[in-house]
Amino acid sequence: MTAIMVNERLGGYGVLKHTVKDNFDLAFLAENGVPKAAIQHLADSAGLDVKEIIALLPVTPRNLLRYEDTDLLSNVVSDHLIALADVMSVGTRVLGKEYLLEWLNSRIIALSNEKPLHFLRTHAGIELVKTELGR
Repeated sequence: MTAIMVNERLGGYGVLKHTVKDNFDLAFLAENGVPKAAIQHLADSAGLDVKEIIALLPVTPRNLLRYEDTDLLSNVVSDHLIALADVMSVGTRVLGKEYLLEWLNSRIIALSNEKPLHFLRTHAGIELVKTELGR
């Protein structure tokens, strides 16, 4: 995980209100919560609709409506959001932003002919997609 790249995907200090220099800082954020505004920032930086990102998170869209942008997400949701930011960073570095978006929505033979986006709902799936990106 490249902490600096994940930091940028989630909005940096302006959104996170915490300096991220390494994986220890990311672990701190995951445990203590990431502001809701980081969801929108990740969607914008990845070129995805915010609804697509929310669909990948372990929280209902209705529950998120109760949050203000500055409210902190649970540690489970925060950890998953950080993992999504990481896979988006890896994918952009490997494939480029435009091709990554196409790839995420394409059926990949090595992923049982499923779309990689389908696997991003779990940490195990995220690791599977990152492995495939590394091939």
